[in-house]
Amino acid sequence: MTSSNQDNPAQTPQSRLGKKRGVVGVIVRDERFLIIRRSKFVTAPSKLCLPGGTMEKGESEVQTLVREMQEELAIDVTPVRLCWRSVTPWGTTLAWWLATIPDEVVPVPEKSEVEEYFWMTAEEIYFAKDTLPSMPTFMDAIANGEINLK
Repeated sequence: MTSSNQDNPAQTPQSRLGKKRGVVGVIVRDERFLIIRRSKFVTAPSKLCLPGGTMEKGESEVQTLVREMQEELAIDVTPVRLCWRSVTPWGTTLAWWLATIPDEVVPVPEKSEVEEYFWMTAEEIYFAKDTLPSMPTFMDAIANGEINLK
């Protein structure tokens, strides 16, 4: 049995890479990650993931990060730095940006995009059954020292 390119992002044909780009917000508070449950109105409904979204034409990664966090959770983030890049099984190139929010800020989900949010530990995320496929890979990269969140 052969595996498809969708099973292994490393085997995705070059022609599919870079056509769609997204930014993911990595926000950590007290060793817990800000996680959202996607609404039933968006792609991959009800899946758990870090907040983020598609880059619009002419936007920088930082601009996308700031806009998406405001749109999805009504939070103003301070971008810190790019911490990882990946390609989804369907060919979307993702930029994972470490960002901060003040401790007193409480996210407010935009119900058309985000059903709810959680603060979850890396272990809780890794073993959750309803995450996007990129989440366990991201947690593995942190555990393997490929990603520094300090």
